[in-house]
Amino acid sequence: MSTRVVSEYDNDSVVKHSKTSWSYAWGLVTPKDIDPECESKRMNSVTSSTNLGYILISAITIGIVVPQTVEWECAPIDTPIEDL
Repeated sequence: MSTRVVSEYDNDSVVKHSKTSWSYAWGLVTPKDIDPECESKRMNSVTSSTNLGYILISAITIGIVVPQTVEWECAPIDTPIEDL
């Protein structure tokens, strides 16, 4: 299962960053914020996903531990256009 949010489809970026985020105690202990470390200070798209293993971990722990994978692409750096 995954959810994707895209701010701009026209992106030349091919580098995807990924991190696994862990939430505890049914979401009462929220995971730390993820620093995307983008040069442009903007993200182009973010995908939050889970897989069968993560679902099994969540089910076995009755929701005490809930992992998910977050992937993002950084937006390209805006280069100023000069007049000729």
